[in-house]
Amino acid sequence: MFFSGQSYATPWQQAWSTRASMEYDSNPIMAPGYHEGVWRSIIVPNYQLKRTGDSSEVNGGAVLQIERSSNQALSQNRNDPSVFLDGRQESEAGEFGLSARYDVVSTRIADIDNAGPLVADSTRSSKTISGSWSKALSEHSTLSVDGSYEGVYYSGGPYLNYVDQTVGFRYSYSWSGRIATFLSLSNDKYVQAGGGPSSRLTTTTLGLDWKIADNLEGTFQAGRNTIDNGQASKQGSVEVNYTGERAGLIVNASRQITPSGQGGFVATDQANGRWSYAVSELNNAGIDMSWRKTFFIPNIVTDSSMGAWLQHEINSFWLVRTNYLYRKREQIEFGNANSNYLGMAFIFSHSEL
Repeated sequence: MFFSGQSYATPWQQAWSTRASMEYDSNPIMAPGYHEGVWRSIIVPNYQLKRTGDSSEVNGGAVLQIERSSNQALSQNRNDPSVFLDGRQESEAGEFGLSARYDVVSTRIADIDNAGPLVADSTRSSKTISGSWSKALSEHSTLSVDGSYEGVYYSGGPYLNYVDQTVGFRYSYSWSGRIATFLSLSNDKYVQAGGGPSSRLTTTTLGLDWKIADNLEGTFQAGRNTIDNGQASKQGSVEVNYTGERAGLIVNASRQITPSGQGGFVATDQANGRWSYAVSELNNAGIDMSWRKTFFIPNIVTDSSMGAWLQHEINSFWLVRTNYLYRKREQIEFGNANSNYLGMAFIFSHSEL
């Protein structure tokens, strides 16, 4: 599948991979009482190129997800590209970063969009430019500033195109090698495309990074956000990460306010957990669980899922992965629905990074 010529000493490094998978979804549109499933075959080539210097770094890559469906009325044939370019430069004035991204994805898997009204299949395209600056003020404290501009556009479905502009800063202080606190402030401006209404979201957050033990660490943060119409609410999150000799566990829960194609900002409560275990040197298994409540107006959607996966490393380049997922959706306006997902993938990867 891949060919390589003679190697020369160069600061450029590259990585590439290809995933070929077959999956079955018993209810792709998550409609109540729906029993018509769909098969999908998917190929995802991925390429990344990176250059690292003494005080700078450039990293770029491209991904193409090629998807074919057994029923295009439920799940379209797709060719979804994604490209990115990141740059970082260190100097006495601090560390500067610049990033540009273009991403195309089905709304069926696009974060908060996949909790919206029932849509057989539609497309979300986003263009993002972001920049950042950070500088160590002392041995223990760091100040950082970041900003981004994201344009989001939809093809199909009831979604609204919008632009989200964000600017924020963060001050962190390390009390020891195990405990650090931080304060962050951010301001989001949401503008509907085509001259629609706009709104602003201001968020203040106080947090703690705590390395509880050598193999156990957590991040805890709480804050408050205010929308320009005067509506205020609490926001926060907690994440705990455990890494054992053979087992690993990640648990997180949060309340967040994020921009949405439904119009304006949307609140979500969510909790996720992943447990993984090294069965042997070549075999790994795991269990994934998630729960999310999305407060659309007037609809409230609750999604939950539970699944298991098994991964076998064939050699240093190839691995095979199988997984099963049960998903349930509860919603006030449309009724409850559930689906069963089963997939198998072969993955080839090679990296010099």
